[in-house]
Amino acid sequence: MRYNDHLPSNVHVLRPRKLAPADRLDQFLEKHALTADEAAARIDPTRPKTPGINAIICASCSQAEYIARDYCRCGHYLRGQLEDEFLAWEEQIQADHTQLANVTAEKLKPLRFVFLASSPIIVVPMLYLAFWAEGFSVHPILWMMAGVALLGAAAVIERVLQRPVDTSMQFLDTYTFESFVEDRFFRLKVQG
Repeated sequence: MRYNDHLPSNVHVLRPRKLAPADRLDQFLEKHALTADEAAARIDPTRPKTPGINAIICASCSQAEYIARDYCRCGHYLRGQLEDEFLAWEEQIQADHTQLANVTAEKLKPLRFVFLASSPIIVVPMLYLAFWAEGFSVHPILWMMAGVALLGAAAVIERVLQRPVDTSMQFLDTYTFESFVEDRFFRLKVQG
């Protein structure tokens, strides 16, 4: 079956209707529902896609630009905008760490009484065995075992409560600009 078999016989005679350039422009704008202002704001293929790890939105023109550029194409100083974001992020993680440390310290206060209460349970039977016992006795050893178990449980609970603070402190000691860029990308990805 040939291509010409599907077309009407007079297809070779028909010519397309000619339109003026202004008519074609009007049809294009109507078809895509664009005005002149919207057409200028269309996505530029030379700009990075957002959200992206290497993209920043210019505060002046609201266009995406590469994070490595110092200036946006509109002339806005992107490096300063990025440094301001970094300083705000840095203050935020330090404030979050301080708040976490304060909350954890409040949770650990009652645990200090457990340490205080377990001390006599361990020390008194040891003193009894050292100074007053005339022979081997099981009762002081059982009391010491109870004190050691109480002290061990309190130590494990303290480590579990203290672990997020230690992790946060380790992050504060080792974060870099790349950590900020990655965190910024994930926050933008979650928001967008």
